[in-house]
Amino acid sequence: MERDFRYLRDQHGDAGAREIFEKICTQLFTALFGADAHNIKVSQGDEGIDILVGNFSAPIDIYQCKYFIDGIGDSQKQQIRDSFNRAIEATMYKMKSWTLCLPCELTAKEFQWWSEWKNRMTKLHNMDITLFEGSYLIAQLKKQDMYATEFDDDIRKKLDEIHNFLASEKQKQLEEIVVLLNEIDSSQYDGMIFVRKLENANISEIDGCKRDFFNAELAEQAVRSQGDDEKIRLMGNLKGKIHSIWETQYRQYKHDTDGNDLLTRVYQRIEEMDSTTLNTPLSQFGMLAKKGVLHQWAEDCTIGWLTDYMKKLELYLSELEAKS
Repeated sequence: MERDFRYLRDQHGDAGAREIFEKICTQLFTALFGADAHNIKVSQGDEGIDILVGNFSAPIDIYQCKYFIDGIGDSQKQQIRDSFNRAIEATMYKMKSWTLCLPCELTAKEFQWWSEWKNRMTKLHNMDITLFEGSYLIAQLKKQDMYATEFDDDIRKKLDEIHNFLASEKQKQLEEIVVLLNEIDSSQYDGMIFVRKLENANISEIDGCKRDFFNAELAEQAVRSQGDDEKIRLMGNLKGKIHSIWETQYRQYKHDTDGNDLLTRVYQRIEEMDSTTLNTPLSQFGMLAKKGVLHQWAEDCTIGWLTDYMKKLELYLSELEAKS
């Protein structure tokens, strides 16, 4: 069976694997950011930092390395929350962004938890929160010509296998996602902006939209985790085309109180253009993910389903708050 980053644990034990994983991340970020990247020695007063970029005179970028090789269960989720909270509550610096570095790839359910937690924290603290999975880190090491030098000979011989294995596992998850979504509690999305916009537009069949949003989020993470600039560019182009489809339909079918017709027509256009204008070599972006891009745009407050959708959303949110 092909090896993944468990090989670090097999060779060096849990403590050794954690140390080596953090060392690899430190060397990578030093190559990317130069002298601005700093590894913080572990101590009781480390203020929730493994690696930082910048200095304490201005808001910094923080990278947290967690050697969770077997995925993230309840214990690992709590460790992630605790690390982030320590960084948020620190008094000696201000944080500009927070990035979690993992040696593994997340399952669909794990990614759902991450996506929901990230969205909540991003809105609450108004900062960028990012996930670097194992395949992304390996791809970045290759880009920096550090692939061979950061690992001993035995590990170096296995890295190509690791990268291919992680990519194949991620593709399996994407192929299985429609089935896995049946097990997901869609109510966890209820407070998100894109859902509130749908409610405010009197769109009642929202569960399918939540499903599509989840697919788009997972597809985007899968592309970004590969660290391939060309694929990220293609993804940006695809998302731009989908935004343009909405814009054309919005001009024709926007309504003051009902967004059902607009949403239906945009979905139909995406279906019609799936194999032509929206055709893409990115296998992660199937039909559901393409539809879900609409709700990613809505979550970013870039599109909506009613005339003057931003003003109407603010009023709707105020009414909900008054009722609570």
